[in-house]
Amino acid sequence: MAALRCGGDESGMIVQHLHIDDGLAGQTRLSGQTPLNSHDLRDWGARIRLACRFARFRQFEKSLADVLSTSGTECVTLYGSGDFHHVTLALLHRITQPFNLLVLDNHPDWMRWVPFLHCGTWLYHAARLPAIQRIFHAGGDVDFDNGFRRLAPRSMLLERKIIVFPAIRRFQASFWRSVPQKPLRPCPEMPVTEQRIASLLAPFADDLGRFPLYISVDKDVINVADAVVNWDSGHLSLSEATAVVRAFVHAAGGKLAGADLLGDWSPVRLSGVLPRLMHWTEHPRLDIDAGEAASRNEIANLALLDALNISA
Repeated sequence: MAALRCGGDESGMIVQHLHIDDGLAGQTRLSGQTPLNSHDLRDWGARIRLACRFARFRQFEKSLADVLSTSGTECVTLYGSGDFHHVTLALLHRITQPFNLLVLDNHPDWMRWVPFLHCGTWLYHAARLPAIQRIFHAGGDVDFDNGFRRLAPRSMLLERKIIVFPAIRRFQASFWRSVPQKPLRPCPEMPVTEQRIASLLAPFADDLGRFPLYISVDKDVINVADAVVNWDSGHLSLSEATAVVRAFVHAAGGKLAGADLLGDWSPVRLSGVLPRLMHWTEHPRLDIDAGEAASRNEIANLALLDALNISA
């Protein structure tokens, strides 16, 4: 199997684990079969989980830079729960070359006008980075066209800086009626096919082929039968999610600026009033078996690594 090409370098790949929570606990096949460079950042877990002040996030970024400075250029990062999806913003800050961004997520994660950093706001800040040429958001369904639409980056969607491929349905309310969009599934009951994805990506072939691609996959985009997360689960099967990843990797000519995999369920440990309030008000009430969560998520992680052309 071909190694992941990092920014055009075919010399190999590194898979790293940012040990922020216990999301990968119990995934022994993953740790045993994948050359995994682990960095202990557990001191930060409770302090940045769900949300934190921008000043605190900058402090976290400095700590992250310190631990990554000795390990070269890591291409694929695993870092646990989707509660930490804003960590992707710190990883993107490290990329200086122009690149495109693919996000698979059940939620939009692009809320504006929020006076702190949150796992639901990071993509808005990422979209303003000068290195990012175009963003593709795939597989979403929750909080796009309900009341949270008022916080969406309308101009970026209307100008097609952000391209949206919903999971199973078109978004309809308000400005969404003016946003070009085609769901991954042609109808809700019909699985995604390679031919369907190829037709969706055809209009963007030039852009995808011109720049390296960064891929961020939150496993809450995958249905509960195939992944166990801290949030509400999406509609895609694991095979559909991996098909989307493979199609984008192919469209980018195998040139990847990096990738991250997250959405592994972990016990919620928090520090501070704001994160606790968000946990109480935003997390769904779930009855989780930790062993079953680790088993399903390990299968998903291995399949996604394979879709990225990484031998595990």
